Amino acid sequence: MQNMMQAFILLLAGFLVVFSVLILLIVVVTLYSKIIRAAQNAGEKKKAKKQNEDKQESAENNKVRAVTRAEIEDDDGEIPGEIVAVIAAAVDAVYGEKSHKIKSVRKSRPARSAWARAGVLQNTRPF
Repeated sequence: MQNMMQAFILLLAGFLVVFSVLILLIVVVTLYSKIIRAAQNAGEKKKAKKQNEDKQESAENNKVRAVTRAEIEDDDGEIPGEIVAVIAAAVDAVYGEKSHKIKSVRKSRPARSAWARAGVLQNTRPF
């Protein structure tokens, strides 16, 4: 009977040790995840603040671009001669002494739709 009592005490001690270690592991993992989450949130707050600043700057730049585009585009949809001259000067600066010839200048269309660009942005965003 005494052997059975010692076996029962040993069984209870084993269960107590195993479950106390499991509880300790749960607490450690929970605390670790909270620390990591807090660090990520701090980084995201910095990113959000920087993005807000960038959005404000880009909004100001877009206003300038909108005015510039409105000035560039004629009623006919043709590109003015000043713009063609600037493009020709840029081509000349790139090619320099080599022979080059500009055959035509036309506006380009976006290669992808807005949905496709959004998908590319989402799938190539860093972690």
